[in-house]
Order: sequence, then structure tokens, then C-alpha cells
Amino acid sequence: MKTTSERRLAIRDAISERRHTTVRELARDFGVCERTIFRDLEAISATTSFYYSRGTGGGVHATDGWYASKRYYTGEQEAFLRKLQEGLQTDSDKRMMESILNAFAMPRHKES
Repeated sequence: MKTTSERRLAIRDAISERRHTTVRELARDFGVCERTIFRDLEAISATTSFYYSRGTGGGVHATDGWYASKRYYTGEQEAFLRKLQEGLQTDSDKRMMESILNAFAMPRHKES
């Protein structure tokens, strides 16, 4: 079980990575009630750049341009790494490069 601080960091990271989520989804994912998520969001609001919206497509949205402290490579860097990946010989090297690409890729908004 995560401590409150660990859960709040994980919520911050989830908002950064997903770019859009709902309080209900966060509550389900972290095994707490929605009221707890609202308290967590209030507590992390100074270090997490998000806003709420209502209605269809509503929920918790990461502010454009904000990402958690994780560093990401640029589109040009990603293209360069993908070009290098094409020349790798072994499946294990290809899987390693894919894991690097996935770990440091800029989060992209998933279309519904």
C-alpha cells in the first residue's frame, strides 16, 4: 500500500502522462474514494499544473506544456533514435531501444 505522499506523486505522474483523466478513474486506479482524490489534487496543485472541466470530455486535464519532472526528448531526437533502431541487429537490442523510446517519449494525448 502506498503512503499518501507516494500516492500523490503517482497521481501527479498519471496526470502528466495521461494528459486527461477523471477523478473517478484516479479513485479506481489508486483504490481510494473520489473525495480522497479531490484532497490529493488540492494538496498537489502547487506542483502540478492541471485544470478541471465539466461535461462530455470533462475531468482533470494537464495544462498544455506542463510535464512532471521527467525529461523527454524532442521529436527530432526521437526520429534519430528510431533511425538508429532500424540498423540494430539483434532482437534484444531492438527491444532495448524500444524500451528507451517508450520510457522517454513525450506523452501524447490519446484520442477517444
